[in-house]
Amino acid sequence: MRTGASSTCPRPAGASSEAGQSAREAARLAADPNGYGRRFLRDLEVRGASAATRRSYGADLDQLYDWLAARGATVEALDRKTVRAFAGELGRRGYAPATLARKLSTLRGLCRYLAERGMIGADPTRQLPGPRRRRRLPRVLSTADVEALLEAASGVEPMALRDRLALELLYGCGLRSQELVDLAMADVHAGAAELVVHGKGGRTRIVPVGEEAAAALRRYLARGRGPLASGAQGPLATQPLLLSRSGRALLTSDIRRILVKYAGLAGIEPASPHTLRHAYATHMLERGADLRAIQELLGHASVATTQVYTHVSGAHLRRVYDLHHPRA
Repeated sequence: MRTGASSTCPRPAGASSEAGQSAREAARLAADPNGYGRRFLRDLEVRGASAATRRSYGADLDQLYDWLAARGATVEALDRKTVRAFAGELGRRGYAPATLARKLSTLRGLCRYLAERGMIGADPTRQLPGPRRRRRLPRVLSTADVEALLEAASGVEPMALRDRLALELLYGCGLRSQELVDLAMADVHAGAAELVVHGKGGRTRIVPVGEEAAAALRRYLARGRGPLASGAQGPLATQPLLLSRSGRALLTSDIRRILVKYAGLAGIEPASPHTLRHAYATHMLERGADLRAIQELLGHASVATTQVYTHVSGAHLRRVYDLHHPRA
């Protein structure tokens, strides 16, 4: 045996993460031995919840399991006193209102699922108050900023043509970034100047394509997509519209990087895909578009979600009043 050598063996790489995973699994088994949480997440998938939503809910359930396991309780013992105590614990942790609201939504969803299937009594979260959330108005780019952003993507090489099309579709069609990267060739009806968009919750809508976006689409299909498609796989109709340099589908993170790149070139504040979606809705509302029509174009399930744009355009109406009314 070597003298002076430490008797402590180095911990293998990844051992701490494996230990954390084991602890979470032990908490899950202790708090939910019948796997009700897994069934709840599968039910969400069947009802069309996105993968991102299911991941967030799964992480929230893990937190609930930890809390229950530490108290020797299970999900089948959830009652009004228990859910209020857990909600209070979440409130003391200082989460942002939106994060706290989601965690409470996960708790409500699980309890409703268990109650509807007779696994617990009456839903103990029915009278559980939620956090008060400030409604923050979305940032909206001016039309001048949008024009500068689009003009910054004016190259003629395949990647530049792709980027210009991505920006034109975000602003010209009001797409979410996930909807944009999900577009397949079969979803593009160039002759009819429209797109088939697959939105949240499995909802599909038809969105018209304006002249500028249609022109960008023609340029990309004629001179841009072919050089990028050498690595694309499968029938043309099922291939993504927007491709990476290697022919793979783009990710939403790729779309964010495109926005950051061209915002820098245009000399404007960094923009997100949703910023262009906000601009799409607000600029149309300012020019007299009907709120219900904007709801349909955006794919909002409820007009209440769309009504945030009435507050944004209110500032525009005030400027119009101040500029033009004789007694302003």
